[in-house]
Amino acid sequence: MTLAPTQGQPAQDGDEVFRFVLPGRLEYRDAARTFLSFVCDRLVKTQVLPEDLGHRVISAFIEAFNNAVIHAYRGRPVGPVEVELAVGNERLALKIIDEGRGFRPENVPEPDLDALPEGGMGLFIMRSFMDSVEYHREQDKNVLTMVKSLRKA
Repeated sequence: MTLAPTQGQPAQDGDEVFRFVLPGRLEYRDAARTFLSFVCDRLVKTQVLPEDLGHRVISAFIEAFNNAVIHAYRGRPVGPVEVELAVGNERLALKIIDEGRGFRPENVPEPDLDALPEGGMGLFIMRSFMDSVEYHREQDKNVLTMVKSLRKA
């Protein structure tokens, strides 16, 4: 299954694009992480992705996947989690789509880092590790797009 074209779609002309769909259950998180790790490792080896960015991208993705499974599908039938990874010359973009319950990012409080919270860190981690994180609802789906610049400082 491929993603339908949407506003904010991360893929741009010339990008290398990877797509996959998994059931929205935590037991598939490692499959998603393994695939994304493989892609990031290949991008590091071919010097497309700076070495230090691979782990940040994977961590941000895992938080997004967890949020879809734990929050969006809580109390609902399990649905799909669609993932699109687009890699261009200057940026890497991840799009995660689920059919679960929506939310308002502006209503998610900043975590109290001094209290070392066990939960509530997902958006904070995504925003810390990626250059942009955008969320919107589209056709009764949650669409989260995260972008990381690949430009060398």
